[in-house]
Amino acid sequence: MVAEPLAPPRLDPRPGCPEGAAERFRGRAPELLAPEDGELILEGFRSLLPTPVELEPGLRAVLRDVLDHPGSLARAQLVYAVLRGRGAAADPARALAVAVEYFHTASLVFDDLPSMDDARERRGRPCPHVAHGESAAVLGALALINRAYGLLWQVLSALAPERSRRAAELVEECLGACGLLDGQARDLAFEAGTGGPAAVLRVAEGKTVPLVRLSLVLPALVGAAGDREIELLEVLSRAWGLAYQILDDFKDLTQGRFESGKSPGRDRALGRPNLPVAAGRRMAMERLALYLGRARATVAALRALDSRWSPLGRLQAFLEGEQRRLLHRPRAAAEPARG
Repeated sequence: MVAEPLAPPRLDPRPGCPEGAAERFRGRAPELLAPEDGELILEGFRSLLPTPVELEPGLRAVLRDVLDHPGSLARAQLVYAVLRGRGAAADPARALAVAVEYFHTASLVFDDLPSMDDARERRGRPCPHVAHGESAAVLGALALINRAYGLLWQVLSALAPERSRRAAELVEECLGACGLLDGQARDLAFEAGTGGPAAVLRVAEGKTVPLVRLSLVLPALVGAAGDREIELLEVLSRAWGLAYQILDDFKDLTQGRFESGKSPGRDRALGRPNLPVAAGRRMAMERLALYLGRARATVAALRALDSRWSPLGRLQAFLEGEQRRLLHRPRAAAEPARG
């Protein structure tokens, strides 16, 4: 199928971010938690990785930059909502939630490096490697990962041995060589025009789905969810992960830097996997609808098993809202009216 062109990103000619833009680029975030719980997660993200003044100034600058600008915290909200719904205390629930968010944040720091996507902006601010240098950015990302594992093991060490083992295996599956790292490697090795939509979705399976699994299945295992619940959460993780990636693919093509808070148009410029580019707008929209429909049915099945899964419906509603924004987004005059 010949890819249909999309409206190009709208670039703002101003040289820097407008005042307050970085805070705005916490994003159109789902609100899965009560305000006081959201504040607890935000405070934990900013404080659970110590940054004493004695740290080397460049490393401390990277960490403070990243920790002070947390993004949407969607994954942390998911983890916290699932664990609290399973009866976990607030402190271990927050620790696990922040750990998963630190893993995600570190992946973004690496993803933006010149050797990866060579991005310049993220969350409405210069990327850490732009503001503080590549070496400091790499060390900062490693510090996030190290602290994430520390928080993770604090929680897992308190579990019964079998649950702790299963949780540790899941972490390895999601973050190890056969998980997120394989997905990132496939993303970098991708050759535009080869493999078609299937190859694009294979990259998303490796790069995006693992962190959604970590946000859903890990807290469910820690919270002693049943086998049927775990099975449904695995289905939901894949559906949400692929839907999220398709939405992100569209945004990379159609949103400018002051709308998305990050460098636009990187997929097309670098020949990276992007479903609307590979398959056209219509097929990409159909795939998005397919995955969101599958997710909707899975959330309903989980809620039928246990009402404690009801907060998942809020994220589903948020993603469907993002889908509607795409459907109603005006096209550029040069863009075909198909699809």
